[in-house]
Amino acid sequence: MIDKYKIKHEYNEDILYLYLNYNYEFGSFNKGKSFFKELKSILNNKFINFKGNKIVLVVSGIVIGTIFLNNVNYKKYDNTNYLNNYNYVSQVVLNDFNNNDEYIINVDEDIDEIVNNNNNIDIGMEENINSTYNINGNDIAYIEKEELVTNDNIVNNEEDNYIQEESNKIMVSVHRTDGDILDIELEEYLIGVVAGEMPASFNIEALKTQAIIARTYALKSIERGKLLTDTVSTQVYIDEYEMHNKWGKDFDKYYKKVKEAVNSTKGLCIKYQGSYIDAVYFANSNGYTEDSYYVWGNDIPYLKSVESNWDVNSNRYEYTTFISYNDLSNKLGIVANKDIEIYNILRNDSNRITSISFNDKTFTGVNLRKILGLRSADFSIYIKEDGLEFITYGYGHGVGVSQYGANGMANSGYSYEDIIKYYYQGVSIEIIPD
Repeated sequence: MIDKYKIKHEYNEDILYLYLNYNYEFGSFNKGKSFFKELKSILNNKFINFKGNKIVLVVSGIVIGTIFLNNVNYKKYDNTNYLNNYNYVSQVVLNDFNNNDEYIINVDEDIDEIVNNNNNIDIGMEENINSTYNINGNDIAYIEKEELVTNDNIVNNEEDNYIQEESNKIMVSVHRTDGDILDIELEEYLIGVVAGEMPASFNIEALKTQAIIARTYALKSIERGKLLTDTVSTQVYIDEYEMHNKWGKDFDKYYKKVKEAVNSTKGLCIKYQGSYIDAVYFANSNGYTEDSYYVWGNDIPYLKSVESNWDVNSNRYEYTTFISYNDLSNKLGIVANKDIEIYNILRNDSNRITSISFNDKTFTGVNLRKILGLRSADFSIYIKEDGLEFITYGYGHGVGVSQYGANGMANSGYSYEDIIKYYYQGVSIEIIPD
């Protein structure tokens, strides 16, 4: 129900934004207790440092209501204040989109009572919002008074993405999918990236490798004025609430492990001839990494193809994708059927396809992979009655560090320095200058 949360400091107070699942049927919101159970879990989480009393409910960038809390109690945990008992709901305010007004309900009840009480709390939501359709109507301009950051508010310029020194900490800006811009310390950001980009079950040396790569990628991006996001367009970043959802009961173990990987490599970055490298990486190779020239058309000395046999035993090495002739025709702009002609298949030294022809059209392996959504540019094709079967080997563009290869090297006793210098040739690992 609650997809993610964000704490924002606005109007001299901390406000907790809860981003609710778009598909949730709001007409039944007041009938169930699961929302308040999730809310209690968030508020009592020792890792969430929320000291305000205002909670804003958001769906698809639209504010649908506000919850006000009282009865805040804190206690010490590892020398840090954290919320111990923040569970008293005093009021719920819902935005009535039908009447361009607000609907106020005085609750004055413990979340524990709401969760455990046989009498459901009635906040009247079904009178105003019957489904997700209602909250996406056109008459919602007044919600702008909430000043919720949406994608429309993002100014795409270099000043949005910054690096600065605050109390001897490097700060970065992360443009989140929900429209928020998160200002966060670099090392804390890296915990979210490592958690989002690499399985926490991997060898600690592989996780250290990922941390150094992610740090270098972030610094290079900022140097270029490129915005950092929380998606694969730059680097995947997840917050602690998302980590809880991802790891479940293993959260404490994996969080500690990922944090150790980041902290033990603090300040380390990768350079080539004095400059940050393009620290690109991917999931799994076909047994060889790829030369950057075949993917992006540029010849980069430290991004050359190397053997990576550690990958071939992973569960991401081989994958089968079936594409119907109808889909093939639409995507490739050809007339495709079981009589399709496939010829002129050329491969490079890493065994990835560089050129392939279907009927009267020719594609590079990289372009065909993008068009058809294949996992790799190394693939075999089998003609079937209703379409083509593609068996791909490896997962990703293939340039730079293979994550599964890094884990294989780590399991074989190699250190993060060995791994980095194997996949990026001729580089040095250095400390970020003061």
